[in-house]
Parts: sequence; C-alpha cells; structure tokens
Amino acid sequence: MRRFLSSITMAGALTLSAPVLVHALPELAISPAVLEVKVAPGQALATEIVVQNPGTVAYRVSVYSWDMWHDGRNRRYGPPGTFPQSLAQRIAASPATFALTPGQKQAVQLTLDVPADAKGGHYAVVFFEMTPATEPTARTGQGPVLAIAGRIGASVIVDTATTGATLRLGKIENVAVTSPTATEPLRVATEIANATDTHLRPYAAAVILRDKRPVGRFTLPAILLLPGQRGVLEGTWAGTLRPGEYTVLLTVVSSDGKAETLERRFNVD
Repeated sequence: MRRFLSSITMAGALTLSAPVLVHALPELAISPAVLEVKVAPGQALATEIVVQNPGTVAYRVSVYSWDMWHDGRNRRYGPPGTFPQSLAQRIAASPATFALTPGQKQAVQLTLDVPADAKGGHYAVVFFEMTPATEPTARTGQGPVLAIAGRIGASVIVDTATTGATLRLGKIENVAVTSPTATEPLRVATEIANATDTHLRPYAAAVILRDKRPVGRFTLPAILLLPGQRGVLEGTWAGTLRPGEYTVLLTVVSSDGKAETLERRFNVD
C-alpha cells in the first residue's frame, strides 16, 4: 500500500468598500493522501485516514467520496456515477462529520467494497471539507467578516488484481531530446499512453553515451496514468558535456518490471 501525507492552508481575497476582518486561516493535514491497494473482486478492505488540525482555528469536517477520472490527460472529479470504473459509491466513511480543535486529530475509518464483477482498476477521491465551527461575527463598525473554508482529497486507487487484466505495458508514443546549452540542461521527455484496464506508474532511466561509454545518468520520475490516460515523463541532466555527438539510452519501465529500451542521438555544439 502506498501512503503519502498532504496538507492544505486555505486563503482567499475579497474586495469591499468597507474594511474586512479576516480570521486566522484554517489548516488541514491528512495522512495518507494516497491509498493504493490490491483488492480481489467481491472483497472488502478496511483502512483509515488520519485528519489533523495543525493550525489555530477550529472547524468542522465533512467526509464524502467522488469519482476520480481524467479527460485524456488531466485529472477530473465528479459526483458518484459520473465517470467509468468508479469506486465512489462503494466507499463508506466513519465518522462522516466531526469537529477539530487546534492540534486535534481524528481517525476516519474507510471501508472499500469492490464489486464482484470488477476488472482492472477502480478509482475515487475521498474529500475532507472544512467549514467554520461557528458563524463569525463582527463588532459594530468593523465591517464584514470573511470566513474561509476549503477541502482536500485523498486519492483511492484500487487494482482488482484479476487474471483478466490486460498486459501492463504503456505505449511509448514519442521521445524528444533537447540538447543542452550554456544556460539550459539536457532535457528528455517521452509521451506514454495507457491502453490497459488498470493504472500504471511508468518511469524511466536514462544513460548518456559518447563513443559507447557512459558519461552521465539520470531518471525521469514516475507518473500515475489511469486507464486510457496519456502523460509525459520528463527529466533533465545538468552536467557538462563537451561538443560532439552523443546517444541517450532510455529505458522506460511501465509496470511490474516490464521495460522497453530506446536510443536517441543528439549533438552538443
């Protein structure tokens, strides 16, 4: 299970003719911010997310699930049932509402109920939405009060781990190498499409060769690609290369150790 920490501080701006009183800004932290698990079809999984108030303002928190999907490249969210391969309607949170005073923590129990006919990957986001604990009031003559609220989401990424899942290998659609200059490093970018029925986390390793000898190495960090999504792996190398002809040996790893190696030549002036 992959676990990440995320936090948020909400801010806002308002233009009024009268002076505005802005109370201290609420802060919210959740851990983990990503739940990535394998669950067999027809099975359930119980886990938890810890919510913390690291700030100085008390507030109430509401917990609810939405769909998580994409428009081909960018992430999109919507109410349960909006997008395919949705898990939002199968997530239960307890407690669903609670108050947090400054410094307080609350463990929220999540139950994921995977459909019996599920295949490939299923996705959702669990939102934690802040609202003021009490309605702010202003003293006479001090102008209106600006109350600030917001939400933060924890991604839920489920692989049903069935034998019917397609081969987990992303399709490399393009590789671009930008030669270094006096002010810019060597840059390599490769576009990858996920044509499988589950998510991939592709990454790449690059080796710079001159006369078949390695003179530099760097990585292209992993990205998350949902089924049908496209994305770009990017990496740079800021070392010094003398003028001449070079080759980049790029090994792209799509998932579970499956890799594809490509070569691209470039020149340094």
